Amino acid sequence: MELDLSVSNSAGHFGLLLITVLLLLASNSIRAARVPGLYEATVPIASQSPSLHAPALREILRTVVTRITGRNHLPAYFHGDGLAAGPLVEQFGYESTEKGGERQLLLWARLNREGVKRMIREQGLPIWPEERPTTLVWLAIEDETGSQVIAEGSDHEAVTILREIAVRRGLPIIMPIMDLAESTYIDVNLIAGMEGQALIRASEKYASQYILIGLLQGQDGFWQGHWQVAGGGQAAAVTAGSLDDVIATGINPLVNRIAQQFSGFSSSDGLQYIDITVDDIRGAADYGRSLSYLRSLSLVSQVDVLRTGSRGMDFRLHTHADIASVLRVIGIDRFLYARDTVDGFVFGLNPRRELQ
Repeated sequence: MELDLSVSNSAGHFGLLLITVLLLLASNSIRAARVPGLYEATVPIASQSPSLHAPALREILRTVVTRITGRNHLPAYFHGDGLAAGPLVEQFGYESTEKGGERQLLLWARLNREGVKRMIREQGLPIWPEERPTTLVWLAIEDETGSQVIAEGSDHEAVTILREIAVRRGLPIIMPIMDLAESTYIDVNLIAGMEGQALIRASEKYASQYILIGLLQGQDGFWQGHWQVAGGGQAAAVTAGSLDDVIATGINPLVNRIAQQFSGFSSSDGLQYIDITVDDIRGAADYGRSLSYLRSLSLVSQVDVLRTGSRGMDFRLHTHADIASVLRVIGIDRFLYARDTVDGFVFGLNPRRELQ
């Protein structure tokens, strides 16, 4: 069943509301990332025996579904022994790594994107688009070796754990470069004081929508963590325990919040479509950029060209997602910007943005 969700005539007020939301999103300099590898994962496995494949693949499927839905706790359906993960496997292989001084065998698999999405829709779960806002992490650590503010490229164990959790949850994160200018006024004391406004100002050049501030204090394997989302209205969190638990307790609530904000429920009954107009197309190059961008959107399965004009083109986007989810993705990317109009979904082509 195909549903007509073009709002240029009968649903103008709804269109105005969504365009207003889109304008608010686009008014901020938001850095978005198209997260790679969302549909692949690795899990430990005892041997290459085929009898171990089914439970390992089910664990990989749960990891992928967690990333795509943004939900850390999945319904019982995904925890049953009857969960059919095998038919979704496109490619698999084995890897070997060293952990704790011992070699560990891992099973790696890539799952079919559309098959996973179909399963998620059938279970009535939301889909978190692959285009996601980045989170900048200001992290200070105090332990037996001293005190430091963590910069991009650090090989500290805490950073490794932080990145592993972020990858597991599908959250793109960046660390500050801590260049000479930043190092002169950003120190452990500033981060320990959770100086949100000062760090917000220091974060402007990174253009991240979310800023996570963390202080980790460890001694003899016991850690305490102090976490705050800068300017986000989220209460500070204080945690204690292992380094893994302290970092997870700090980052998981933020991931849950971001996923809830940007996820949308999809239609399991069939495709629907959204008609949009893109202005400022002045030649074949602009047409190609616009068409390539729209086809690249993770929530869009097909793009039709409805009309070409001297300066604009009309496109029809086929999607299983709701309108608001598609518009949020466009607002994050800022490849297109919404025009202030009630005549439908009209966008301008941003000449300063290139397709990633």
